[in-house]
Amino acid sequence: MAVHGHRLRDWAARHDIVLYLGLAYIISWSIWPLVLLNPESSPLVPFGPGLAAILVAFLVGGRAELLGLLRQLGRWRVNPAWYGVALGVPLVVPGLALWAAVAAGAPVPGWEPADLLQVAGSIVVAIVIVGIFEELGWRGFLLPRLQRDYRALPAALIIGLAWFPWHLPELVSDPGQRPLTPFAVYIFSQSVLLAWLYNSTQASLPVVVLFHAAFNTFTKFFLADLQGSPYPYLVAWWVVAGAVAVLAVAAVAYAGSRDLVKGAPRPAH
Repeated sequence: MAVHGHRLRDWAARHDIVLYLGLAYIISWSIWPLVLLNPESSPLVPFGPGLAAILVAFLVGGRAELLGLLRQLGRWRVNPAWYGVALGVPLVVPGLALWAAVAAGAPVPGWEPADLLQVAGSIVVAIVIVGIFEELGWRGFLLPRLQRDYRALPAALIIGLAWFPWHLPELVSDPGQRPLTPFAVYIFSQSVLLAWLYNSTQASLPVVVLFHAAFNTFTKFFLADLQGSPYPYLVAWWVVAGAVAVLAVAAVAYAGSRDLVKGAPRPAH
């Protein structure tokens, strides 16, 4: 039995990336057929990437590898400026998109003080459901492994190649929510920014998780009332995609494509 266990672990170690991606997709897409029975149900299991990372990490390296993966969630002691970036950029970019949509003819939304509490609550929920469960996998597990063989920029773009089609159940079930082309630009560009944040903070998943969760929350909040206005909504999404793409290019120019970190080594996994 021990021999078979070692063989399985060796095989998993050699194919850890493929095994991870396969499990992430299988778990995440497992409930997609239920949409045929209940169109209102979610077509995607958001914790697929995180659960796949936990399973593969334990299979490859046992308890030590798993603890190393989870330990990244506790690396919150970083320069506070990074938390400013993680909250500020996701707030400003959708705000600019809303301004562009209003300029394109969308009505000015009317907000109430209670909406601030709703946004705060949504960020907390997104941190758990979207941020931790996704980022533990995409950035916490997959990015360091890809960076063993690739520079940081290609590694980030490879994750984009996996991350974009992972959203397919949502894109098919509700095609109007995320226009395909700008959403693709947004995903690949955000993948670069998330890799920059991860590497620059020495693998601080709390910063990465907050950035991801805040971007999802603020984008949904600012653009929610625009879906009834197709042209302004498309304008808003292109502004989001374009702004994130410009920021990604700026991050690469500033930090360099090799490590995506200014003057510091890659984070140790």
